Amino acid sequence: MMRRLANLVTELLIQLKSSASQSIETETLKQRGSYHLSDEFIIATSGLFDVSLYVIESPDVREAGNDPVEHFCLYGWREGRRPNLYFDPLWYQDRYLPGSDQNPLAHYVRTGEAMGFRPISYFDPIWYTQAYGLERGASALAHYLAHRRSQQLAPNPHFDLAFYLDRHREEIGPNRDPFAHLLRCGAERDLDPSPAFDAAAYRRDVMASAKTSIARTAWAAADLRVPLVHFLDASVGGAGGTITPIRTPSGS
Repeated sequence: MMRRLANLVTELLIQLKSSASQSIETETLKQRGSYHLSDEFIIATSGLFDVSLYVIESPDVREAGNDPVEHFCLYGWREGRRPNLYFDPLWYQDRYLPGSDQNPLAHYVRTGEAMGFRPISYFDPIWYTQAYGLERGASALAHYLAHRRSQQLAPNPHFDLAFYLDRHREEIGPNRDPFAHLLRCGAERDLDPSPAFDAAAYRRDVMASAKTSIARTAWAAADLRVPLVHFLDASVGGAGGTITPIRTPSGS
C-alpha cells in the first residue's frame, strides 16, 4: 500500500513538473515576441480557423484540453498543422516569410491575401475574387471555406468545376467539396481537373522526371502526388503568388 502511494505521489510530481515546464515555455515564447495575443484574436475572428478540423487532426490537443487557436499560435503552425484545408503554414512561410518567425496565418489575414499571396498552391485569391465578384475587402479564402460545399465555386482557374462535376458528381455526392475529392482521389486515379489538363500525361511526362519538391509534412507530400497540385506547386512563384508559364499537358 505504501509503495503504491509513493508511486502515485511520484507520478503527480512528474505531471506538475511537466505542466510547470510547459507554462514556462509558453511565457518565454510570449515574452520574446514570437507569440502575440493579437495573432490569436485575428485568427479566431478571421473565419479561417476550422476548430473541428484542427482537433480531429491533432488528437493530442484535444486530449490535453488545450485551446486550439492558442495551440496553433504557440506551436501548431511551426509543426505544420493546418488551421483549415486550404492553408499550409510551412508552405506559406517558405514562399513568403523565409527566415521569419511571424505566424503565417496571421500574416495572411493582415496583409498576405491583399497582396495576392496564396495560402496554398491550389488556392488563388486574386483570381477567385475577380471570378466571383467579391466585394472590396472581403476575404477570398474565408468566402471559399464557407461555401466550398455548394459545388458552385472553384479554388483556382485550372479546376473546371462543371467538367469535374459532370464526371464525378454521383461519386462526390451532395454538400461535398469537389476539389477535396480531387485531392483525395486524384493521385491514385490520375483524375483530370479540366479538359485542358491530362493528369496521366503530366505524371508520365513531367512528374516521372521532375525533381521532387520537398514536402515538410506528410499531408503536403500526399498533396504533391496529385498531378494538378504538383503542377501548381512548381508554378507558383514567391511574393505575389504568380504563375510561371509552363506547358500544361493536353493529351498524349
